[in-house]
Amino acid sequence: MRVMLYDPNQVFSASIRPLLHRRGDIPVEARSARALVSADAQIDCCLVALEAVSRNRVLTDCKRPVFLITDRDDGSVLRKAVSVSAAGIANTHIMPGELLHAIDRGLTSPPYYDPQLLRAALQPAPLLGDDDALELAHHLTPREDDVLRRIVRGEPTSHMADQMGVSVSTVRSHVQNVLGKLGVNSRLAAIAFAINYGIDTVREKHPQLS
Repeated sequence: MRVMLYDPNQVFSASIRPLLHRRGDIPVEARSARALVSADAQIDCCLVALEAVSRNRVLTDCKRPVFLITDRDDGSVLRKAVSVSAAGIANTHIMPGELLHAIDRGLTSPPYYDPQLLRAALQPAPLLGDDDALELAHHLTPREDDVLRRIVRGEPTSHMADQMGVSVSTVRSHVQNVLGKLGVNSRLAAIAFAINYGIDTVREKHPQLS
């Protein structure tokens, strides 16, 4: 696998590069953020230090799967990962081997969201008991359950509409219903809720979070 690394401040690349070499992967250094946009089909994925990219457009224009790595531990960094439909995001607090494992999961069954960042994103929402949380989730209709899965996968509204065969306004209505029934006020909070409380449909789609 050819992996493009963009990490000008050496947040993660020094520790992950030897592991990539050891298993036969080929790291390719990106000299600038713009190199991510021009990455061609010979690049299998891009590992990017989140704080090194100031413009979301660079990430959304990248044609290869992007996995973000951050040294921040607040839940707000998930918002960028979701907004650019990243294959995943992980914090540098985990060991290099675990980070590589997280990256693999994000690329094979995207997205992968660091559990610690998800827990941070859920605050300061009140913590519920598992039974209460699942009771809220059971109020979702099958269509809303499908929308929740798509939210967790980071699908943009327009993509949901195309895949579901409905209008963008209908998708937005479903999203608002999901947020209301879960008692959260954003897609990010819905993702954190779904994974933190282990809603069955989400766990089936993302076994790494079980």
